[in-house]
Amino acid sequence: KVTHDMDMCYGMMGSLFRSGSRQTLFASQVMRYADLYAASFINLLYYPFSYLFRAAHVLMPHESTVEHAHVSFIDTESPLATRNRHDVDLKEMECKRHQLTRSISEIQPPHFYPQTPQEITHCHDE
Repeated sequence: KVTHDMDMCYGMMGSLFRSGSRQTLFASQVMRYADLYAASFINLLYYPFSYLFRAAHVLMPHESTVEHAHVSFIDTESPLATRNRHDVDLKEMECKRHQLTRSISEIQPPHFYPQTPQEITHCHDE
């Protein structure tokens, strides 16, 4: 019954504000810029006239670079998987693992968010 009620309320696309138990990116932006979605324009008087309402650049899950945890291939494999391997194969695998391991400073991008503009960044069409 709950699934049917949800389908009737939100149709094929689902809720704009929730994805399972988590908020969507759109929901977080609505909460951040709630003054824009308010019923009264008076809320905008608290902002400077040159304020640019622009969402911060947030990486999507498939774009983000995550810190890679140290995973030993030898520890994660079943003992049965290594019974036919020779010591040379294990040394070769260990060498490849060291080549793939990078420092955290190489993995993380330098900036997660763009810098806040210090001057007006838009111009109106004439």
